[in-house]
Amino acid sequence: MAIQTARFRCTGTPNFTALRHEMLGLSGVTEFAMDTPNVTIHWEDTTVTSQRIELTLNALGYRKCKSI
Repeated sequence: MAIQTARFRCTGTPNFTALRHEMLGLSGVTEFAMDTPNVTIHWEDTTVTSQRIELTLNALGYRKCKSI
């Protein structure tokens, strides 16, 4: 088990209600922090994949920033 971290930047108008709903619905997300227009996600890689995290955030208008 390893905790992974990625930062994403919103490319439009952030919808924090939708973001919170989606992140709480993903099993394996251990923490997320919103700092307009960025969001930082922490997840357990044995429960959810980085691809699933990225696809979920892309659907909400977020794009991955450089690795942190």
